[in-house]
Amino acid sequence: MLFICATDDRYLSKLHSVAYRQWSNRVDLAYKLLLACALLWVLILGHRLVFYTNSNGYCAAQDGPYALFDTYLEAVLSGVFSPLLVIVLACLLIRSVQNVMQRRVVPTGVIPTEPKANQSHSQQANSQLLLMLLLQSLIAIIAYVPYGAAVIYFNITAQWSKSSVRQAWEL
Repeated sequence: MLFICATDDRYLSKLHSVAYRQWSNRVDLAYKLLLACALLWVLILGHRLVFYTNSNGYCAAQDGPYALFDTYLEAVLSGVFSPLLVIVLACLLIRSVQNVMQRRVVPTGVIPTEPKANQSHSQQANSQLLLMLLLQSLIAIIAYVPYGAAVIYFNITAQWSKSSVRQAWEL
């Protein structure tokens, strides 16, 4: 969640519109967003406080349709929504940074003493940002997608009759 907030902030700071840029780097907004994120997660997952039970020392969803709903919700939120959001935000930030790099104004008539120094520093920072975002997206896919796929698979095949070998293999 913090990565998403940081990416949003960097994206807003790199936009061409002054109206959007004024929303970046504001501490009061960061506190409000943290509170909003906490409230959002309570709204999305607060139903678990009511519909979960303690069975054999473990918290689990109550049997029935709610258990199916809860597991699919978990699979969609963690296995699909999280990596998709990270990838979309990374792509937006990369595009925004590249647009800023293209819009740079170079004074005419002035012969720079070191023309490549600022450009290579900017390109190096841009390539480091690109590498960081690609690695973050890759880690999000590796961490979240298999879990979501496994949850969906186990829910679909839960009512199927399986041999003991198949059951052992699925554990």
